[in-house]
Amino acid sequence: MAKFGIQVSMGQCRRENKYALKLVEGSPVEHYGKLWSYGHEILRINSGSTVKLDMEDGPDGKKYFSKFYCCFQGVKQGWIEGCRRIISLDGCFLKGVCKGELVCASGRDANDKIYPIAWALVNVENKQNWKCFLELLIDDLNLNLGNGFSSMSGQHKGLIEAVKELLPYVEHRRCARHICQNLQKRFTGVIYHTLFWRASKATTEHDFKVVMKEIETLNPDAHQYLMEKDPKTWSRAFFQTGRCCDVVENRFSESFNALIVDARKKPIITMLGDLRLYMMDIIYNMKLNGQQWGNHICPDIRDKVNLLKKAQRYYQVLPSGLNQFEVRGAIDAYEVDLERKTCSCRLWQLNGYGCAHFVASISFLNRDVEAYVDNMFSTTTFRKAYNYRIAPMNSSDMWPETNYTPPLPPMSRRMPGRPATKRKKSTTENTGTHRVSNAGKKTRCSICKEIGHNKATCPQRSVGRFSHSMQFTTPRSYEGDEGVVGEEADVVEGAVQDEEAKEFDLVIQVDNVNVQEVDKVQQVRVRPILEILKRIRRRKPERILKLKLGKTIGGVDDPGNSKGKALVID
Repeated sequence: MAKFGIQVSMGQCRRENKYALKLVEGSPVEHYGKLWSYGHEILRINSGSTVKLDMEDGPDGKKYFSKFYCCFQGVKQGWIEGCRRIISLDGCFLKGVCKGELVCASGRDANDKIYPIAWALVNVENKQNWKCFLELLIDDLNLNLGNGFSSMSGQHKGLIEAVKELLPYVEHRRCARHICQNLQKRFTGVIYHTLFWRASKATTEHDFKVVMKEIETLNPDAHQYLMEKDPKTWSRAFFQTGRCCDVVENRFSESFNALIVDARKKPIITMLGDLRLYMMDIIYNMKLNGQQWGNHICPDIRDKVNLLKKAQRYYQVLPSGLNQFEVRGAIDAYEVDLERKTCSCRLWQLNGYGCAHFVASISFLNRDVEAYVDNMFSTTTFRKAYNYRIAPMNSSDMWPETNYTPPLPPMSRRMPGRPATKRKKSTTENTGTHRVSNAGKKTRCSICKEIGHNKATCPQRSVGRFSHSMQFTTPRSYEGDEGVVGEEADVVEGAVQDEEAKEFDLVIQVDNVNVQEVDKVQQVRVRPILEILKRIRRRKPERILKLKLGKTIGGVDDPGNSKGKALVID
């Protein structure tokens, strides 16, 4: 604005930006009014898809937007035929002019990649909206009462209660990372973080109890807190087998939320279009990749098996038959049965592609490890997940017209302060990878040594820590009528311009300095005394500090010096 000589406030800039976006993308009323046409267009070109729009009555008798659900037919069939029997549930808030929550369900394909299944827009995240979302999802994926399926979620409002009511037989897992963050808020210390993850990733009940015993010895309150969180939901030791998934974190849903962060800032029709295009792009690219992989296990699973091959070298294999082995380590031993595809460590039954004990047994027989990997991780299964497509759509002016009442934007409450656009991070999260975060650390003042403030806001800062009459001691320096040329004094003319020297503005009168003969120097500002003592350096004898004394010092006619020539200090 300085280029054109215009002065505008920040509020004016925000309003003009909002006005420009309205001209380009349309108003929220226009977007919500197109939802009926958008849903009918999806059903027209993607037969078998599920689209549901709900409205609610406002206090003025008008129809307002309540929730919108969408699940494409190609995605349904792809998950049923080619994905693992686990569903991740998560929600995130919208950041643009359209307010509300975006709840979504995602799965895992054979190559351990994210597979978005369905999404819905709701006004608020509560038990009722989660129940509506799960009811539609159960019908689309034929989940029935949840037999043979697992779900993974964080600590969302009303989600756990809704899952228990609608899917009573499903194995519901909770994200261990969220539980760990809450644990660290209550009990500080790295030891709690380490022991918790050991307990969470323990694959047997015995290993879990050993770690929990250590936590109980360390802090009984921490042990009680974790037991109240129901270890069956966050520890591998109690996870059901047959899901081909041993994860304890809901990171796939978090990754999906991060991928669509730009779409969440846009109006509702544009956002739904971006989600559809994102899913179309995933299906297209993964289908191309699957055609190039051949008939083997998927690449990411092969990489994990190769890591197990490196770990199996530390075990001794003792055969007990053609398919039964005792695999001994340094301090433990495990039973491996290749015929039943089981290991007493339970990791093979949990993840589906094996453990180090299983790989050691296969290597003992010189057999192919990949032949014992579950068929869920084959490229054939992977191609089934992406064997369907999402049909392309026309522009909004070609969508079918409907006779339904167009919904108005949802009624939203104006919360105090500026609306948040970023998720509030926990004190245990890293804010960046370039340096160690100071979040959660207590500040200690370097002046009074108290906790809670730093030296910039210290109440004792105005009280002089040093007496006003100070003198510099200048050992091995030249003192005379012309001034002081010290070897240890860190007083330079440029020090007045140092921004760091503004902490203390002490004016020190140095004895034996004829101030009238010093050009352009009336007062000498110095850095804080402590900083001077830290940075002080002994000058070399041949270096003379230039204070612009404007005097000539006569040399002595001795060998090795100026031989009587005048030495002028500039």
